[in-house]
This record gives sequence, structure tokens and C-alpha cells, in this order.
Amino acid sequence: MVIGLLQRQVAAVEAQAAELAAANERLTARVAELERRLGRNSGNSSMPPSSDTFGRPEKKPQIKSGHKRGRQPGADGSGLTMVEKPDVTEDHVPAACTGCGEMLGKGDSVGFERRQVRDIPLSTVTVTEHRAHRCRCACGAVTVEPMPEEIAGSPSSYGPNLRALAVYLLVFQHIPVERTAILIRDVTGAEVSTGWVASLLPEAADLVEDSLHLIRALLVLGHVLHADERCCQVERGPAPVT
Repeated sequence: MVIGLLQRQVAAVEAQAAELAAANERLTARVAELERRLGRNSGNSSMPPSSDTFGRPEKKPQIKSGHKRGRQPGADGSGLTMVEKPDVTEDHVPAACTGCGEMLGKGDSVGFERRQVRDIPLSTVTVTEHRAHRCRCACGAVTVEPMPEEIAGSPSSYGPNLRALAVYLLVFQHIPVERTAILIRDVTGAEVSTGWVASLLPEAADLVEDSLHLIRALLVLGHVLHADERCCQVERGPAPVT
């Protein structure tokens, strides 16, 4: 009876040891997984930099090449190149000789130094008055020349270039209406109002409505043709193997 009791106790201890070994194996695997997660960062995985909560990834030491920073001697430059034919040429000629004080002019030049400057002209709104004349013929009839179509019906209005600029800023650059009006006033000097800027979007939408309908029709037609082509391929079946 004592031997049987000892055997049961040994079996219980062995079972408990097996459970402890399994639990230890699970805990070891869990610790390894946590260490792996803690070691992940934006530098060694696809995680974003904002997820680096435990410090920045260590930077690997860079091997020094012995060269100084910046463009190396003899390397091709990447600055602006001079053009063959500039739009405007300004000659700067000395007014008088520094030796004797004699007056000098461009005809006395024996050479010059060239420098080119790229810049944009100052944008200033200009007012153009359009006059549609009425002319009386010798026969007594009076013929009236109509105003150009791009001119609004009001006595004073903003032209197509300024209107196009406002629509570009609103639609493409996503600048709010009030800031668009301020930008136009600051850059061009045109005292546009926020109401005028806001009224341009419906007008622009009406102008491109026909083009949008045409684009939609072409897209639908292309989709239908593509679907018909796929149906024809299914009906014909796979191409014979040669």
C-alpha cells in the first residue's frame, strides 16, 4: 500500500512538473514576442515615425569618406545657366573717365562683363476703356459696332485674366475666398471684393459644363467598349495553342 501511495505521489509530481515546463515554454515565447515588439521602430519596420514611443532608432555610424561637405572641386555646377538671347539688355556705361575726367559713352566700350537676372514684372492692374462707336454712312444709316463678347455688360468690370487668376487660386490652390481677395489686392492692386470672388465659381462651372458632359460621355463609351470587347473574348473562347 505504501508503494502504491508513493507511485501516485510521483505521478502527481511528474504531471505538475510537465505543467510547469509547458507554462515556462509559453512564458518564454511571450517574452520573446514582447522583446521583438519593443525592438520594432520606424527604422527597421513599416511602422510610422509617430509610433516610436520608446525612443528614436539608433543611427548607424556613417563611414567618413574624407571629403568635405558640399560640392566637390571640379564637379559640374547646378546653378542657373545664362541664355543666348535675353529678353531685355541694359548697358551700364561709365559717365566719365577716372583718369582725365573726359566724358565716356557706349561707343568707347572695349568690352563688358555679363550678368543675367531672372525676375517677374511687377503685376499692376491696368484699366482699358473700350469704346463701341456708332458710324453714320453717307446714305444716312448708322451702324453700331458691338462690344467684344468677353466684356461684361456692366460699365466697369474685371477682365478675363483677373477672373482666371481668381478661379485658379480658388479651385487649384484651394485658397479660401477671403484670402483670395486679399492676395489679388496685394499682388495686383485690384480692389476686388469677396462677393465678386465667390460669384466666379458658378460662372466657371457653367463655362466648363459642356466639356464635363463630353468627358463623361467618353468615359462611359470607353467603359462600354471595353465591356463589349471582354464579352467577345468570352464568346470566342481561349485562343488555340499553336
